[in-house]
Amino acid sequence: MKHAIQILCVALLGTLFVSAPQAALSDDNTNPLKDASFELQLAPEQGGWILFEQSLFSAAAARSGSQSMFNGGFSRTVAYHPFFVGSVSGSYQEFPASPGSRWRLTGFGTAPTALQGKPAFGIVQVSFFDADGHDLGTVETADSKTARAKTSNEVNRQTPVGEWVFLDTDIATAPAGTETIQAFTLYVDFSGSDIAQGVYFDDLSLCALEDDSDDASACKEFEDDMEGHDD
Repeated sequence: MKHAIQILCVALLGTLFVSAPQAALSDDNTNPLKDASFELQLAPEQGGWILFEQSLFSAAAARSGSQSMFNGGFSRTVAYHPFFVGSVSGSYQEFPASPGSRWRLTGFGTAPTALQGKPAFGIVQVSFFDADGHDLGTVETADSKTARAKTSNEVNRQTPVGEWVFLDTDIATAPAGTETIQAFTLYVDFSGSDIAQGVYFDDLSLCALEDDSDDASACKEFEDDMEGHDD
């Protein structure tokens, strides 16, 4: 199954389209993310992370193990409206999801140097899509009639350099028509700072909550395959 996804970050930051094959399951039956700590560097066709723009696996920083995901960008000032050019980079995996299902994405992020300007930030994010690939609920693209997903706290210019910050979407409910969920690491930079900068991510976990539980740690177990959802 492949979808075109649209990400629109704060104040018309830009539009990004990527194709998304479904990810395979992780070794942890309650965390469907494959290679959630980025140690294996699996290719997308093996169920690994799909990278876009200035993103790469990195050994330069790690909260656990020896690898992390780096999402970077370069925002420059220009002499014409809107007077800056920016970028959105990241990585994601996709899984089947049903309307009313509730999800929570957590992880950790750190900046290797103090981020300059704003907006320049790193987050984790979940987005929901219907069978035709329409974005039903992501952070900035959801309209007033759509159940919004939630962003985490950010890694931004106020984050201490080198400190791993806990990132948490809280519980996000899939709106009507949902067929899939995509779990992201994202770095957004529309600061016009003329500096290449970015954020490292590590130790992610995607949880599908059991039944009507309000306990965000009550994650359901997943089967070894995803029957009924073909590529």
